[in-house]
Amino acid sequence: MKSVTILGASGSIGTNALAFLRLHRNRFSLKAASFAKSWESAVAIYREFSPEVVAFSDPAAASSFSEAIDGPCHVIAGPNAAAEVASMPVDVVLAAISGSIGFPSVHAAVKAGNRVALANKEALVCGGTKLLTLAKEHGSEVIPVDSEHSAIYQCVKLGRREELRRLVLTASGGPFRDWSKAQIVNATVDQALRHPTWQMGPKNSLDSATLANKGLELIEACYFFDMPSSHVDVFVNPSSLLHSAASYIDGTMIALLGHNDMKNAIGYALSYPDRLHTGVDDLNLGEVRSLEFRSVDSEKFPCLTLAREAVNAGPGATMMFNAANEIAGRMFMESRIGFYEISEIISESLSCDTAQFDVELDELMAADHEAKSLAAKIANRLILARA
Repeated sequence: MKSVTILGASGSIGTNALAFLRLHRNRFSLKAASFAKSWESAVAIYREFSPEVVAFSDPAAASSFSEAIDGPCHVIAGPNAAAEVASMPVDVVLAAISGSIGFPSVHAAVKAGNRVALANKEALVCGGTKLLTLAKEHGSEVIPVDSEHSAIYQCVKLGRREELRRLVLTASGGPFRDWSKAQIVNATVDQALRHPTWQMGPKNSLDSATLANKGLELIEACYFFDMPSSHVDVFVNPSSLLHSAASYIDGTMIALLGHNDMKNAIGYALSYPDRLHTGVDDLNLGEVRSLEFRSVDSEKFPCLTLAREAVNAGPGATMMFNAANEIAGRMFMESRIGFYEISEIISESLSCDTAQFDVELDELMAADHEAKSLAAKIANRLILARA
């Protein structure tokens, strides 16, 4: 039996992971699960999977959970709860807490030498090569769960690093891929959150609309696969059937195709190096009418260009990119700024001295807080100037 800890068990990634465990009860056991405050979901998961440990960042939710269950369960509560369960010895930790708030638990899992199935892209965007170096030092294997990076991870195993020429990331293009810039200018929150392909939470849906998510993934790919940004291409694939590709020096391109279902990448990361049934059918190529690809229009989607600038500038800049994107995205969803002011805030934030945010891993959350405070000041100044 392979033991699994799921951080962020009630989210979309966590829910899909539980569906995978459900298919393979004879091969996996849920050792621990963390939640923010979804204690009702935690009760249902506990009754089905009987984890030994359940953690909540909200103490009130932990109390409600404890009162609702019958049976032995160690309950942990508080802001460090997820990091505490992440450090417990286990075969694999699925890191599915979104945003930079998920970094401490990823850091803890790596330091403990646990294998990490990484669905939290911000951990790598902020922690960069320092996190990967720490993983090597502690014997922690990091396997990406983002569908694009999972695809590249599988493709690059078919060649040697010195033979690798370029990486290709694909994007759905989000809800505005067929809109003109004049139309996008007046986009509403509701329109931005209507993703045409994937079912995701509000932040990830908005990041897909701005293509900031592809910017974060580009940064992640540069760090994870040790590639300069000039060797990472991004194309829009509206069908989302070609997840990503690797190009080699002999002119060969190896790509991964599959249904747009996260269960494949999640199942691969949890069962690695084996492959197990995920509940997803084979892709019927006879039904695939087109694998259309488009170049990204940088005028319509400037966040991708800003991400390239950030990764070229260094780790402090990639942290600032992430921080400014989180702040600006939150303001847009609160209807305080317009759609293109998200990229304006990111651009203005990157023009600051970002080297100050290139810190050691233990100081990362403090630096993240400072970066967000600076981005918030820039955003508020923009709002005042507009008034």
